[in-house]
Amino acid sequence: MKTATKKTATTAADIFAKGEKVESLSIITKALEDAHEIIRKETGAPRATILVTRKTGNTMGHFTNWQPWISGAESFHEIMISANYFPRGARAVLGTLLHETAHSLDLQNGIQGVTGEGYHNKKFKETAEGLGLTITQAPRIGFSNTEVSDECATRWADALRLIEEALRLTADSEQAPAPKGRNKNLLKAECGCGNTIRLSAKTLQMCAPSCNNCEEYFVVDGEGAGVKP
Repeated sequence: MKTATKKTATTAADIFAKGEKVESLSIITKALEDAHEIIRKETGAPRATILVTRKTGNTMGHFTNWQPWISGAESFHEIMISANYFPRGARAVLGTLLHETAHSLDLQNGIQGVTGEGYHNKKFKETAEGLGLTITQAPRIGFSNTEVSDECATRWADALRLIEEALRLTADSEQAPAPKGRNKNLLKAECGCGNTIRLSAKTLQMCAPSCNNCEEYFVVDGEGAGVKP
C-alpha cells in the first residue's frame, strides 16, 4: 500500500529555481505574499490577499478597509501593489508593501490614520515609521511620501531579497503612458432637433459646429442658439 505524499506549499524559492524571466506575475505575486508573511509575523498585522495590477495615476498601492476575499468561514483584506512602479526597484515595492501594512495595522488597532478624503495624518506616520519607513508630508494627502532607508532595508532584508529576486525574473514592466480615457470635463451641446455632441469649450467657441439636419448650431444649455447661414 502506497503512503500518500504530503504536498508542501510552493514558496518563492521554488519558483526562483527556474531562473528564467517569465511573462506571468506568479513569481512577483508569490514573492510579495511571502514578504508580507514575514512582515505580518513580526508585526501581527492582519492577513491579506495580495493583488498585483496596473493603476492609472499616482496610486502605488491600496489597502481595503473591508474584506472582499472569502475562504470558508474566513475573510481577508486586500493589498494592491501597482506594477507601474516595478521599474523603481525592490525598495520602492517593499516601501509600498510596508505602507499598506501600516494601514492594516491602524485598522486592526482602531486607529484613524487616514481621513475619508485620503489625508494621511500623524497617527499613520507614527505607525508607518514603527515599521522602519521614512515618512514625509505631501500636498493634499498628508504624511504619505514613503522611503526605505538603509536601516529599514536591513530590518526587512529577507523580504527585500524575495522582491529583488522576483523582479529580476519577472518580465520587465514598461512605464509607457496609459491610453487616455474620455475627458469627463467636455461640454454637452445640443442642436435644435435634439442631437448631442461632447466637445471642449474652446472647440465650441472656435468651430461653432452645426447640425446638417436642422441647420442649427450645437449649443450648451440653450444659450447662443442660431441658424446656420
